[in-house]
Order: sequence, then structure tokens, then C-alpha cells
Amino acid sequence: MRRLASLATIALTASIAASILAAPAAAQRTSREGRGSAGVAAAPDSPNPVKRTWDFTKRFGIPRFDSADCASDPARLAEFLDAYNANVDRFLAGPTDPKKLGLERRNYVKQVLGTARDIGAYLGAFETSGQRSPDSYVPPVEDDICRAQAQKHALLALRAGLAAIARVYPDMVEVAPALAEADAALARVGDDAAIRKLVTANRAASLAAVRMKPALAKNPAWENGLRDGFSRLVPDETILRLHLYSSDWYIHRNEFTSVPEYRQIGAWVATRRSDGTCWINGIDLWQNFTGTGFDSGEYKLGQAPQQILCENLPK
Repeated sequence: MRRLASLATIALTASIAASILAAPAAAQRTSREGRGSAGVAAAPDSPNPVKRTWDFTKRFGIPRFDSADCASDPARLAEFLDAYNANVDRFLAGPTDPKKLGLERRNYVKQVLGTARDIGAYLGAFETSGQRSPDSYVPPVEDDICRAQAQKHALLALRAGLAAIARVYPDMVEVAPALAEADAALARVGDDAAIRKLVTANRAASLAAVRMKPALAKNPAWENGLRDGFSRLVPDETILRLHLYSSDWYIHRNEFTSVPEYRQIGAWVATRRSDGTCWINGIDLWQNFTGTGFDSGEYKLGQAPQQILCENLPK
């Protein structure tokens, strides 16, 4: 009897497996349509006004455009906004459910009112593009322009969202002031030439604030050694000033034995390049502990070069 029951179980299992394999593939899949995943086709537009309104409001809102790189962002933004507006066009061209739209209205009013904060943040980031503290690293000008353009792209996406909400809710009085604020911000940003002009002016103002720090000590032997070391490493630049930023040796010790491992001193070096620009550089001398003392060491470049106006160097 036990063997017959076992055979019956095997036969039932085989029958179930056969029925699953015979079923259409679509019936075995859990639908993931409409999730917005890349490569997944959008679900067909439903003729049911309730369903299509629920589907639409589940995904609709103020869009955010994520910048990738300056070369591709304009085309990506255009494609992004085309797809966004096409989705709104498709929804408005068919039947809608006024009740569901009414339930969602408060959510969209909240989004509209929240754009004031975003507009202020985007505009603030734009207007400070190219500004930095005197001690900060200065990237290529194109990097600052890219950052400024990213704020403009974010504003354009936000404005498209406000315009779309105005189409879905024509009587929403909160949209018009927000649209006017977005338009004013975009007008302040201007075109590519205006962006470059602002970034260039901000960088120039930041450059004018750069100063060479005063020396922390005077040590002719150290200064001569660091000067010679820099000249060997950067032979094409003329040394104008050298200020020690070490008043004594920094000695690094083993954290367990306290035995010295190396020591270091360094200096800021102001130089003039062949193009006439002036820069502040860093140079360090590193000496390793040999067991009985320190070796002669090696000169290495320190901080990244920072430009300074030649007239602002110490006299």
C-alpha cells in the first residue's frame, strides 16, 4: 500500500509539471509593466477611465533630470522631456476619472508649492558656480560651466512639470505663480554665453582673493634644499618665493613601538610659468628612518598647484 501511494504521488507531481509546461509563457510571468524600468515596454493605454487615471497619477509628478556629462546632457534632456510630455499628451487624449484626479489634487498642489524651494536651490547653485575659497582646488573652467548648466537643465525639467500639472488641472491657481518663478529663474540663467560669462567672473573674483600664506619659520638650509628639489622636479617654472610651512620636523612613529618611521618638512613655492601666470605649489622632503638615523630623503611635490595673481604675491 505504501508503494502504491508513493507511485500515485509521483504521477500527480508529473501531471502538475506537465500542465505548467503546457501553459503559455505569459501566464507564468508576473507582470512588471509600468514600473519605468529601462527596456520594459509601456503597458497599452486602457480604455477604462478609472484604471488609466490611476496608472497615470501613480507615475506623474514634477520630474527630476539627473545630469550625466555635459556632452550628452542636452540631448538626454530633450529626449527626457519629449517622453514626459508624450505621456501627458496620451493621458489627456483619452477618458479620465475626475474623482481620482480630485483625490490626487492635494498631492499635486504640495508638489507645486515645493518647487519654490527647489528653484531657489538650483538658482543659488548656478549663481555660485566658479566661486570657491582661496584654499580650494580649482578645476578646469569647463567643469564649472558644466555644473552651472546642470542647474539650468534641472530648472527646465521642473518647469516642464509645472506646465504639465497646469494642463491636467487647468483651474489650479497655485501653478501660475510657480511657473512665473521658474521662468524668472531661467531668464536669470540665460544662454550658454551668459553662463560662461558668469562662471568666468566668479572664477576671476575667487582668484583675486588667493594669497600666499606667510612662512612659519626661517631656515636657510631647509629653504635651499627645498628650492633645489623643486627646481629638479619642475625645471620649466621660475621660483619667485618660498615659504616654509614646517617650523620643525614632523616625525611619524610606529603606533605600537613608537620607533620613528619617517620625517617630513615642506614649503609653499610661488612660481611663474612660461605663459606668465603665477602659481603656488607644494614641495616636501621625506626622510626614512634607517635604524640609527634618517637617510638623505627624497623631494616630492605636495599640494596641487593653485593659481594666484602675480601682483598678489608677497613683495
